[in-house]
Amino acid sequence: MRVALRRRPVFTRWPVLFALVAVAGIALRVWIYRSALGIPNSDEAICGLMVLHALRGDISTFYWGSSYGGPQEVILSVPFFWILGSGYLALRIVPIALNAVASLVLWRAGRRIVGDRPAAVAGALLWVWPPFNLFQLTQQQSFFATNVLYCALIVLLALRVVERPDRVRVGIFGFVLGFAFWQTPQIVPVVVPAVVWVIWKAPRALRHAWLAALLGLVGALPWFVWNVRHAWASLSVHTDLSLYGRSLRLFVSPILPMTLGLRTPFDQKLIVPSTALVYVVYAGLYVVFAYYAIRTRRRAVSLLYLVTALFPFVYALDRRTTFITGWPQYTLVLTPVLALLVTQFAKRYLLAVAVLALACAMELVSIPRMNAYYHVPQPVPRAPRNLSPLVATLDRLHLNRVYADYWIAYLVDFVTKEHVTAVENQFTEVSFRNGEAVLPHDPEARYQPYERTVAASRRHGFVFFKRAVPPIGPALARHGYARTVVGVFVVYAPPPGV
Repeated sequence: MRVALRRRPVFTRWPVLFALVAVAGIALRVWIYRSALGIPNSDEAICGLMVLHALRGDISTFYWGSSYGGPQEVILSVPFFWILGSGYLALRIVPIALNAVASLVLWRAGRRIVGDRPAAVAGALLWVWPPFNLFQLTQQQSFFATNVLYCALIVLLALRVVERPDRVRVGIFGFVLGFAFWQTPQIVPVVVPAVVWVIWKAPRALRHAWLAALLGLVGALPWFVWNVRHAWASLSVHTDLSLYGRSLRLFVSPILPMTLGLRTPFDQKLIVPSTALVYVVYAGLYVVFAYYAIRTRRRAVSLLYLVTALFPFVYALDRRTTFITGWPQYTLVLTPVLALLVTQFAKRYLLAVAVLALACAMELVSIPRMNAYYHVPQPVPRAPRNLSPLVATLDRLHLNRVYADYWIAYLVDFVTKEHVTAVENQFTEVSFRNGEAVLPHDPEARYQPYERTVAASRRHGFVFFKRAVPPIGPALARHGYARTVVGVFVVYAPPPGV
């Protein structure tokens, strides 16, 4: 008698769950891309311009006009510009892809800490959560996607060093720390506790500390070379204890709740109507965190608790953390660690489903709110997605050199591939020479060569938002500059003969 063999189904419920999450993550990004949240701004356009320059071999050490933010994502975007041409789709492939790679790296790291299934759930969670990540990493912002990737990678490499603290693993760990530091100083609040944990768990690694330091210096060499030449301008830390305290307070609320998805980014609204419920959940998370941090201190998962516990105290050293309250952009780097903390107990299928479903529910609440925020007039106007009418007007008026509001200038530069050169200015004063408007030098202009080009032009115009014309507008009109309204913009063209 033949015995019928029981075949395992080709598709089990776990792969189906992860496939659904993968599709949901793509759908959420398409939604963001096509909504008001996906409209480009000048910050993103500068990344596109940096890619265009990199195609010509001109690679900047940092994001234009900044003392931080390396060009690694810009360089990775070069092949996509070769294949697809310059545009925002080609520009955004890299951050989205890096988010996917970070999920895979986090899964590999999680297997060493929380086990196979919770690690896989953590990777899936990072693909669809938290809401701010999806918004920020669906556009190109120079270094935010590498923030997430490097955090996951540092966790993985720290675990590998503790497993076997040999010269190779310690050296690789050191190089990646230096290379990540050049790209983004926001990784420092993760690096510091990770290094402390490695020394705590594997003091033998100190025998190779010299190699890690040497290779770390090699990885961060562009950072050091630039800073030697620029008076260490990248060192941006608090010098006032009260401001440091303010950064810590803002971290506790509203920054961390927005990072976790308990508050909506931008407007800081609670994710559910009940304020009491949210604060109960928030307090409960602190209690659970403290309990398991103590209980698991001898296990590998203690790395996650140490990084999370020390993160705010290092994070708050950066003076930039004092000024931004509606954008949790400086805590985005911590989200891989938070994803592992959230999913470490998701060993059963139904619990994994509940965690991932809750994450998607957060997105379904937060994304419409974030999108609605952009439909309300902001103090700083936003340019529309389509700049064709503005570019056509500039061509008709024979203006290929213009001063413009920052949130207009680099969009015009990128969309015209620098056929029109536009640069920002503070527009505090204007003088006239032979009928031509002359502006003072702006040392804070993002790309000084553009300013020199526009200033040297014999005929340059001005582009402003119609509802935010600076004080020099009336002076331009009095000296014969013709005013042309183009949608939300107003163009000032010099009088004939200038």
